[in-house]
Amino acid sequence: MENLKYLLYGLVGLYLFNTFFCASDSSSGEVEYEEVVLPTQGLITVVKEVETDQFKIEDEITIPDTAGSLIVANYLDMTSDTFTLSEARLMEANGYTGRSGSVMRAASYGFFGYMMMRNMGSARRPSAGAYTSKQAYDKTSKGAGQKLSQTASRTRRVKPGSGRSGFGSGSKSSRSFGG
Repeated sequence: MENLKYLLYGLVGLYLFNTFFCASDSSSGEVEYEEVVLPTQGLITVVKEVETDQFKIEDEITIPDTAGSLIVANYLDMTSDTFTLSEARLMEANGYTGRSGSVMRAASYGFFGYMMMRNMGSARRPSAGAYTSKQAYDKTSKGAGQKLSQTASRTRRVKPGSGRSGFGSGSKSSRSFGG
């Protein structure tokens, strides 16, 4: 009788372990994949100040190297600035503030947003409202936009959070090994 009690406790324990730690947290338990599309060419984006501290994209031109990507800002006072891709990423990480932030924000609404490491496959396409005119939008979409899409690198990766199952699938382990 004593052994039967321990056998029953063991079965209940196994059932609870399986239910809480080994059950899949997705309905099928299958891994899902997503396509990651990243530009292999760079881009020079020219933005124009249309009103004080308000910018729109005037043109976007592809270049061979992504690291050489630039934003050229033309101001109402007839001066201009150039921002590198590194500077743009730093400003994005720190938040867009001031006049330079307005330049960065405007550029990110166009194809330059892809240079900021956004997945071209899942990102929204630029809208005509981000450009100085419908003609500028059409020219860029048919030129730089198509070229970026045609030459982009495409890979598949496991979609984050898909197919997780088993012990510790939903959280980090609190157990450590080593010293």
